[in-house]
Amino acid sequence: MNILLMVTLFAMFFYSRKVIKEDTLQRASQTLEGAMTKIDNILLSVEETTGNMYFDMLPHLNNPDAMYEYSRRIVETCPYITGCAIAFKPGFYEGRESFMAYYHRRSDASDAPTDSLIVREETFGNKPYYEQVWFTKPIETYNAMWLNPLEGMEDIDIEPITSYSLPIPDGNGKPIGVISVDVSLSLISDIVATTKTSPDSYCALLDSDGTFIVHPTGKHLRQPTAYGLPDDMLKNILGTVMSGETSYAPFNIAGKDFYIFYKPFQRALIPMRPVDKSTWTIAVAMSKESIFGEYNRLFNYVVINGLGGMLLFLIVCWIILYLRLRPLKMLTGKAERIAEGHYREPIPKTWNRDEIGSLQRNFIRMRRALVAQIDELEQLTAANKQRSEELNTAYKQAQKADQMKTVFLHRMTNQMVAPALAIDNDVTALRANDAEAQKRDTAQLVDNIQKNGTTITRVLNQLLNQSEEEIRKEVEHD
Repeated sequence: MNILLMVTLFAMFFYSRKVIKEDTLQRASQTLEGAMTKIDNILLSVEETTGNMYFDMLPHLNNPDAMYEYSRRIVETCPYITGCAIAFKPGFYEGRESFMAYYHRRSDASDAPTDSLIVREETFGNKPYYEQVWFTKPIETYNAMWLNPLEGMEDIDIEPITSYSLPIPDGNGKPIGVISVDVSLSLISDIVATTKTSPDSYCALLDSDGTFIVHPTGKHLRQPTAYGLPDDMLKNILGTVMSGETSYAPFNIAGKDFYIFYKPFQRALIPMRPVDKSTWTIAVAMSKESIFGEYNRLFNYVVINGLGGMLLFLIVCWIILYLRLRPLKMLTGKAERIAEGHYREPIPKTWNRDEIGSLQRNFIRMRRALVAQIDELEQLTAANKQRSEELNTAYKQAQKADQMKTVFLHRMTNQMVAPALAIDNDVTALRANDAEAQKRDTAQLVDNIQKNGTTITRVLNQLLNQSEEEIRKEVEHD
């Protein structure tokens, strides 16, 4: 039962871990969704400000001085905008080889967007504006678009920005210029930096080529792409992150296990908003400890308690079995002692009413019955021994008597032999006597025969008397 309980707990924890992982994915997705919404609100505010000024300035495209005013007003209107450049193709204005109206905030927009000083600059970057990406790309595609940070910028010591470029058409619908507004990544970095599902989690915004739009630490970009990171496993994970799917993947960096949750950056669909298929991906990396820390501690607690409970259960079972089997062990020892001949050793009494107690009481009765039978057998053995000794004595006496009889008969026989021989000799002589001697010796021979016959008769009478005496003694003894 304990093993079944442990298996059930392990199964429960296995599925609980799966549920925790799915719940973490959902929470991370919601967190990323919230961060995307905040970032998209900034982008949408910039797009709306730029769009409104775009429609206001269309009637005044022939007035270059008005372009400076619109550029300044765009920066003033939206606190998220750090700079605005309104530039036209070279030669658009007569008498001017090129034209760009550029205003920007001198301080970081994230520090004091409303109080920052707005200044005018004549140049931007290290090469002519009409060779920079923010100008050439919208002209070529004739589409409004967001540009990645540092795209086309050679000086990486300046603060990273992302630019929204909107092409300006002429009366025939052909692009003649570009409105480009800059948004400091400090704003987006602050949002991303606060997007934390746990204290040790990190959020990042990446482009399709692995470019960090916002670094996981929330600091300014110092490395052009995530693929430049030294960890090969992280490079492989980035290939999955850039797949355009919403999912998660485990990875290890610096000996610490993480899960990275990612989803494509989706912009809100609003009427009149330019369709711009974003290739950005927002991701949050969470340590395995922050996800499964409580689970692992609970799991370890349950495992320790389960193993401790199982050990305690086994100890209790062992004690119970020992106490229950101790009478059986005692009875086994007593049986061995009885088998060795120790029949009179006592067996302890018991008051238990179970099967073992009943067996012990029956064993006690069996021992008593066995002792009684052995005592009776010993008595019979003693009686038989005594009778055997008596019989042996009688046998010896009978043998002695038989020997005496033999001696007596031998003596009696010897006593009868001489008279019998004398009688035989006398009879022989009597027959041999002639007529003359017959008369003279007959009387003497007859007299001798009579004497010897009397002797034989006396010996026979003694023998008969002795036999009758022994028969009488045997009758009296029986």
